[in-house]
Amino acid sequence: MMRFIVQRAVWGVLVVMSVVTLVFFLIFVAGDPAVTILGPLARAEQIADFKAKKGLDRPVPEQFMSYLGLMPCIRKDSPKYLREDGARGFCGILQGDLGESYSHHESVANVIGYRLPRTLLLASLAVLFELVIGLTAGIIAALRRNRWSDTAIMFATFIGISLPTYVTGPIALLLFAFLLGWFPFGGYGVDPLDHIYHALLPALILAIAGAATYARVMRGELIETLRHDHVRTAKAKGMPMRQVVLKHAVRNALLPIATLIGLSLPFLVGGAIITEKIFAWPGLGLLTIESIESLDAPVIMAVVLMFGIAVQVGNLLADIAVAALDPRIRLE
Repeated sequence: MMRFIVQRAVWGVLVVMSVVTLVFFLIFVAGDPAVTILGPLARAEQIADFKAKKGLDRPVPEQFMSYLGLMPCIRKDSPKYLREDGARGFCGILQGDLGESYSHHESVANVIGYRLPRTLLLASLAVLFELVIGLTAGIIAALRRNRWSDTAIMFATFIGISLPTYVTGPIALLLFAFLLGWFPFGGYGVDPLDHIYHALLPALILAIAGAATYARVMRGELIETLRHDHVRTAKAKGMPMRQVVLKHAVRNALLPIATLIGLSLPFLVGGAIITEKIFAWPGLGLLTIESIESLDAPVIMAVVLMFGIAVQVGNLLADIAVAALDPRIRLE
């Protein structure tokens, strides 16, 4: 197990660094951050001064190496630019320095630290809704196979998978917020319970596609598991059907679900960016859109780095969960 974890960790680092490298160079292809931040009316000397302070006047490969922390800092406004002995210090992600936001005028760590708990709340509720709704619907559909309830659930899952978030989000706002008044139009609220209340509708919208996928997978796996010999033996011995399903069938059917949770993280993150925009939820998704619009490179890079690490950790935890559910699996 430990060898597997180390191998996956090394592979995950390589994947994250590849993504970070690609995004870093794409930012400079997209435009000039200095012009975007200062605006079209900025004078040439203002743009030159901004670039000098942020190190944007240096070659892009040198900026990237400095961002990683593999060469001395080139950001003149960084406290690590000069050491006490007059030599240039090191700044960058290897030193735990994510830089300073161009548009927020404070450290990226503070900007993300303010938004991260809000996205974690939204994502946690979304995962909870996915599992509860998806697994329950899948179990009901499998136990009532080829009946009207099975057909209705499968039809609903097809709709859930087909409709994108930017369609279901506005419809949910119109129906549940405007017409029925059950939920607020958006925002974050003022206290912990209010935060959860405001997060319920966007989390539910975010969970629709995942819940539909889990339901379809759970149905198929449970139908197959109910045909296994050990399940038939348990039923032949007179064990109640509920106990047979929960004790013998569901556990084996959960194996692909555990893998799907890790694999669905990229889609959850992508959906969160759109959902937070629709519901004005002040999390990392909304911050990402705002940073892309303003070409706030340090924030964009930090968000990409965080999302990349989260996806790799999620996939690793999914593999470990599969091994825990089925001791016969040897990850080595």
